Amino acid sequence: MKELISYHSLRLFDQKGYNGASMRDIGHAAGCSMPTLYHHYKNKENLFDEVVRVAYINSLAANRKLLPEKISPENYCAEVAIQRKNLTDDEKLIHRLAMKTWLGCEGCDEVRQKMLNWESTRYARNEKLLSNVISSPIWVKIITRAFENIIERIVLFNEDISDEEIREEMRILFQAATKK
Repeated sequence: MKELISYHSLRLFDQKGYNGASMRDIGHAAGCSMPTLYHHYKNKENLFDEVVRVAYINSLAANRKLLPEKISPENYCAEVAIQRKNLTDDEKLIHRLAMKTWLGCEGCDEVRQKMLNWESTRYARNEKLLSNVISSPIWVKIITRAFENIIERIVLFNEDISDEEIREEMRILFQAATKK
């Protein structure tokens, strides 16, 4: 039953938004009573947090495990972006809702704050990784922003960017950033 609730809540959050999707709508779509729904999730925020933020973080961790242990930051950025192109429909939905929440376009404030806190630790880790090969903090920010832009174009706008274009963009950025 919890999987059915998750399945239908994701679709309703995507179609109606966090504020537009009611627990009653979700219970009806999942074919469960309100007591059953509240047995699995204490409230809508808890449901949204679990099916969006937690699922997003778990998806990122699972995809990261698919990458080689030893990979250059340039190739890491390119391969992560390419992975986003190959997400399942449900993963794309989770990623889209998580990104919209992170950007402040969707979701509830409490879940967004959790997302922002988690992202700040991820940013710090990524900046440290990039600073191992790039000495300029400005270039680290430029590469991070370009990487985010590619991910947003893929996930939010369903833009079909070729693998080669992604790799070339990362190559050019890293090459420019490491020029002396």
